[in-house]
Amino acid sequence: MKPGKLNASVCGILAAASLTIVAVRPVRAEGAFGLSTTATNALGGGAIGAGAGAIIGHQKHHTAGGAAIGGGLGLVAGGLVGHQIQQGEERSAAQQRQINRQQRELNRLKRQQAAKTDDRY
Repeated sequence: MKPGKLNASVCGILAAASLTIVAVRPVRAEGAFGLSTTATNALGGGAIGAGAGAIIGHQKHHTAGGAAIGGGLGLVAGGLVGHQIQQGEERSAAQQRQINRQQRELNRLKRQQAAKTDDRY
């Protein structure tokens, strides 16, 4: 294996490892920094896009330009995906609140029915 190819392989492995770390970290950032799902995914997408853009740009000898373009595209894509996820979470939370209200109402009605039955005997 030529030294240039070895260097490219090592660079690719290091880039893939760093992208994996960046992809896992935003999950923790949401709770630690109080970021919304949209913001967390936008940051994660931007970081992954910048890394991928830098790798692609490096092949064309424009690492910084590739990182900038990839970061911008990743930021937008991550934000859009995060927004959709956040809307789904909000819908689920609203449905759960409605289910909880209905369950409380059913329990109240059961208690009333039981009290009426007890009064008859």
